[in-house]
Amino acid sequence: MNHDTFVYQIPDIPRVFTDTLRKDAPYIARKPRDHESLFIVTNGTLLYEKEGRRELVKEGQIGYIARGSVDTSAACDCDAVSYMAVNFCHDRKNPIPTLPFETVCSQGIRFNYESLFSQALSYYLSKTPGYVAICSGLIMQIIGCLYSEYKSLNFDNRKIQSLKVSVEYMKAHFTDSGFEIRKLSQIAGVSEKHFRRVFMEVYGKTPSAFLQEMRINKAEILLAGTSKSITDIAQQCGFTDVYSFSHSFKKNTGYSPSEYRAGRV
Repeated sequence: MNHDTFVYQIPDIPRVFTDTLRKDAPYIARKPRDHESLFIVTNGTLLYEKEGRRELVKEGQIGYIARGSVDTSAACDCDAVSYMAVNFCHDRKNPIPTLPFETVCSQGIRFNYESLFSQALSYYLSKTPGYVAICSGLIMQIIGCLYSEYKSLNFDNRKIQSLKVSVEYMKAHFTDSGFEIRKLSQIAGVSEKHFRRVFMEVYGKTPSAFLQEMRINKAEILLAGTSKSITDIAQQCGFTDVYSFSHSFKKNTGYSPSEYRAGRV
């Protein structure tokens, strides 16, 4: 593959699904996989093992499983781990991976991956006319975003590493209603002005925009996958009140929380 001129296509109908692995009930591949997979962890932490190597894929992170893998997936330090996934590029005769990604191929915050996975899952389950083309398009968008991050990581890894601890802190605390962006620059040990400039260079958005996007992504999952009240979801995602949550949600998605939930029933 020429990584400078990235060209990719999905040669078959992908399978999009959601699943949950319970504690002490891992998934064990009995033979080499004849397909590739991308998945996003939506709750808990997934332990992935392959050829003696162990990787933790945390909530909000994207994982890639190469064709030909003989592997094990399990819940780690939690009762269960849930995820949305897509299987594609099936080929029993050719075990060679077609993508250049590592197992953990994204921290899941630069692009709206959760929304893309959720949309692909909704269309796949609907089986409406044209759903295969729409699903394939959404999956190609996910792959394109991941490849953009892959190139960025290899192009300017020093800057990304300088933000790593701060980004991890944001991921761990973005649901705190009192979260302060200035805390991130303090963790990085730089001025707030410098931190915001480097963050924008690396991620293409301000820290505040990323914080908001993470909260909205989490809200989308809770609205689509739980029966929790909108008030509870607002609080769980770090919003101080339902009004600010509803205003922000509609601004980012084009729908009110109730409209978004109704559209996925």
